[in-house]
Amino acid sequence: MSTTDQAAPAVDITKPVPTHVIYRRVLAERTSYALAAAGMAVGPQLDDSAWSYLASGGIGLGTLAWLYAKTKNTDQGQGLSAITRAQRAIPFLTAAGTYVANLITPGFNWWEVVDAAAWAGLMGWMAPLTRSAGLVLELTEHQAPTSTGTVLAPRELTYTEFLAAKWAQATGDGTRLVSIAPFRADRPDFEAVVVAQAGKAVPVFTEVQLAAAFDFPVGTVRMRPVQGSGPGRMRLVARPTSEDTEAVAEGIRGLWETAVSAPGKAAPGVDLIDHRTEKDRIVLLVASPPGKTIYLPHTAICSAFGIDDPSRLVIETDGIRQGVVSIYKTNPLMKVRKATVEDLTMDAKGRITIGVCHDGKAARMRLWEPGQGALRGITAGVTGAGKSVLQNLILAGEKRSGIVSWVGDVQGGMSLPEAEGRVDWFAKGPVETLLMLTAAHAVMKYRERISNEMGRGDFALGKPWPLINITLDEINRLLSHPDEAMRKATAYLIADIQKTGRKVGIGIRLAVQSLHLKDLGDDDAIRQQGKVGALFLMRTASSSTKEMGLDGIAPAGFQMENIPARIYENGQIEALFSGKDDEDGESTAGMAYMFLDGRAKFMRTFFAEKVDGVYPDLIALYGEEPANGLTPGEAAAAQAKVGLYDLRHTNPYADCDTLAQAFSGASSSAPEPGTPAPAADMDGDGDSGDTPVAPAPFGGPFADIPFGLDNDPGEEPGLQDQILELLADGPKPLKDLRAALPDFQPSSVSNACSQLKAKGLATTRKRGVWQLTDS
Repeated sequence: MSTTDQAAPAVDITKPVPTHVIYRRVLAERTSYALAAAGMAVGPQLDDSAWSYLASGGIGLGTLAWLYAKTKNTDQGQGLSAITRAQRAIPFLTAAGTYVANLITPGFNWWEVVDAAAWAGLMGWMAPLTRSAGLVLELTEHQAPTSTGTVLAPRELTYTEFLAAKWAQATGDGTRLVSIAPFRADRPDFEAVVVAQAGKAVPVFTEVQLAAAFDFPVGTVRMRPVQGSGPGRMRLVARPTSEDTEAVAEGIRGLWETAVSAPGKAAPGVDLIDHRTEKDRIVLLVASPPGKTIYLPHTAICSAFGIDDPSRLVIETDGIRQGVVSIYKTNPLMKVRKATVEDLTMDAKGRITIGVCHDGKAARMRLWEPGQGALRGITAGVTGAGKSVLQNLILAGEKRSGIVSWVGDVQGGMSLPEAEGRVDWFAKGPVETLLMLTAAHAVMKYRERISNEMGRGDFALGKPWPLINITLDEINRLLSHPDEAMRKATAYLIADIQKTGRKVGIGIRLAVQSLHLKDLGDDDAIRQQGKVGALFLMRTASSSTKEMGLDGIAPAGFQMENIPARIYENGQIEALFSGKDDEDGESTAGMAYMFLDGRAKFMRTFFAEKVDGVYPDLIALYGEEPANGLTPGEAAAAQAKVGLYDLRHTNPYADCDTLAQAFSGASSSAPEPGTPAPAADMDGDGDSGDTPVAPAPFGGPFADIPFGLDNDPGEEPGLQDQILELLADGPKPLKDLRAALPDFQPSSVSNACSQLKAKGLATTRKRGVWQLTDS
């Protein structure tokens, strides 16, 4: 027994031991018990002399004497040692007792074999010698602890079990790690709850201790209070490979106060009221001082936070003094799913879902507004910005929702080929688009007349007519057409439908690349009326288009940066520094700022993949059902006006470029083919030379369209009248006329002067100076 006593201190019970060492020790101990059991069963049958009694009895009595001596040792800390020695004495005492019992019994009895085997099985299961050594497992991801805390055999560990065992090994029995939840399956980052013993608080651990517990970098493991719990529970957050958004948020207030709201910084005086963290997002609630309107410059705030991708920062305001600033780790709209039929089915509020907002909410737009009528809208964006996908989503939603869709594709059907054959009227080219607008105007007048007879002053869906929405893609081409008569007729028809179509259920949407007045028929009313409904500002080619779109509708304090052509997961500057090709980034097609109901929302349309020049996914969303059409009375009104509605699917004028070509020989009032277009005013002085400015008004379907010289015929007094009044006082330079007429665009004043010259009412005295003809 003295040998056992001397060997015990040699065991390092504080040093972790590899699994294979513990496994070999347990196997050796169990093998020794099996051999000893065989000797205990056979030995008493072969030799029952006095030496056998003395040997077995001596082992038992010697073990008892050694154990008694240990219990008498009163040195500090030896109580636990005595218990350990008692555990080690068990196999020797029980083995000696069993052997003596077999010796005393005369002859051979069956239970002498059974008791030896039972002893070996019990000792093998307990493994008292290995357990008493106090070995601690050196944890790896492939070792499992038993319920007693000693590792006896290898098995696969789950990651959460591994983390709990690592915590227990590092901190002892004072706390437990529970509710372990990894953030991502492919990363070691996780959060958990540390629970102390009942009635005790969780100890305070340093950053070094927390990091060492899991072998993570210092500073990546933190403990925070658990809301609604006392000091006995703490939240542990470990982020060795990803950004700790809460830790970042803790420093946000200081950063905001020093880099944003301080005097002379991005937004002086704008206070940070509150903030919260979400997955990959920090949300800030800010407010300007009482009595001040909120102002949040987008670019300056991006600079303050070190953000090189402006789409990672989104600003929204209430238009008065409060705002919400969202800061994302990466652009939140990098990936967007495809649309479904359910998305494009109109709800009771007249809305469909066309995409996803930056905060994950559905991006909805109205096809009409119950109680108000049809809506207007404008979508502005350069080629490749995603206008076609947006228009197709809306058109598919209209078809699914029982709405009559008329589409004017001024680019000859190349902008929206998916819509052809799937809407009630798909007009190709400028001439047919103008004829379609003329028919729509006739239907509007028909509905107005019937509504007056019925005593109605508003529109009800399906009572008695369906909603008609007109989509005009690339309409800039028609509103800036070189044929002045076409340009003026288009501007009049669009403006009149915008103004009065709402109450009779006829809406109109424009898709343009530019919002400049010269590209909108020199009619500011078209731009302003279009922005009253849903405005989508996608990636634009100039800041002026953005400002024209925001004018009059952007909430106070709202600042919008142009959407880049491509975005990169780690930012554009990192991509430039690493030398990545432009094609390595993600296209921003479909990203837009949607202005609706006085709010600006950063969103992206649902994803659609182009195959061989078309979008098969969008075509499938239209469905196989026939397109929704007009009622018989409306169809008769459209047919009577242009004589084309019944032939609308044949596109007879798709190849015509001017009304003169379309109506050659059809009307005595129509100009002959080849009539020269008006010369352009190249020098900007309003004098386009001696070439006639405008042909005579067209007859036929355009006979009742007022081809007056003023863009807004209802305006009193007209622009030309005001110019004549100013010239009555004597010759005036064009710049003075423009300065005297600030309510009109400079180009409109130049055009009006040219038109007065064509009438013979005004002339140029010298370059840029105008006077009355009879002066």
